[in-house]
Amino acid sequence: MDQPNMDQPPIAIPPEVFETAAETMGAFFEPISRVERHASAQDFLDCAKSFKRARTLQRFTALEGKKFLEVGSGFGTNLAVFIKRFGVDGYGVEPGGEGFAAGFQASRKVLEGNGISPERVSNAVGESLPFADESFDIVYSANVLEHTREPAQVLSESMRVLRKGGLLHMEIPNHLSYFEGHYMVLMPPLVWKPILPLWIRWVIRRDPSFARTLQTQINPFWCRRALREIARVYPLDEITLGQDLFLERLSGKMRFETQMVEASIGGLMRVFQAVNRWNWIGRLIVLLRGYYPMYLTVRKKA
Repeated sequence: MDQPNMDQPPIAIPPEVFETAAETMGAFFEPISRVERHASAQDFLDCAKSFKRARTLQRFTALEGKKFLEVGSGFGTNLAVFIKRFGVDGYGVEPGGEGFAAGFQASRKVLEGNGISPERVSNAVGESLPFADESFDIVYSANVLEHTREPAQVLSESMRVLRKGGLLHMEIPNHLSYFEGHYMVLMPPLVWKPILPLWIRWVIRRDPSFARTLQTQINPFWCRRALREIARVYPLDEITLGQDLFLERLSGKMRFETQMVEASIGGLMRVFQAVNRWNWIGRLIVLLRGYYPMYLTVRKKA
């Protein structure tokens, strides 16, 4: 398993990028998650999360020297860490624009501030990737698919640009779970799409507008249906949807990567862990398909 070069300097976040994150993404989510915008930006730009994500990905593939694409590179922290500390030949796509879509320009500033060409991030969407077939060894994304217009098309495009034998790895919410990570609240499983807006409006007492934009059909059943359709064109092997990682976390072997999630339900998770002998709670949740998040991981057949 390849390891990062710890002699390299830490990833630098330019101050203007932090302020942009606070006044765009942070300000947008402040009334949604009830987290102060600068705290939200600090958590969003925390490079420790990127290290944890890279080490999760290392469970399935080596990283050093691999040609790597991040679909939805956000503010560029993942990409910078993966390139500088894990040795990938990394590229990203992020749609550009004003306000909440300021991540494209910010990600370029993060790369440039760390001695990486800003041209490695393209202004594009996951439904139409500007790359030739079979261009990458790894296609990756974290918390992006639920925000896309056509998530099944994003998966198909990701498989198109993936080389034979390559790995697709996406961290995504599971809307059959007990937790909603944008509002930072417990929720019932979303067996019916309007449940989340109704829950947010009448139980949580917050504005449900953002909830209506989420692709809440995404769950383990949806993932497997989407993969079956994609496999008609691009043969693949499903490795996991993240059940094993969830069981490790609930048993206490792993922790939530996001401090805000830890602050929101960390106490509840520790209660679960205290009474979760033989991980019976985790196994029950997995049986009910409620594990959170999902790590959709597949290999394109050679």
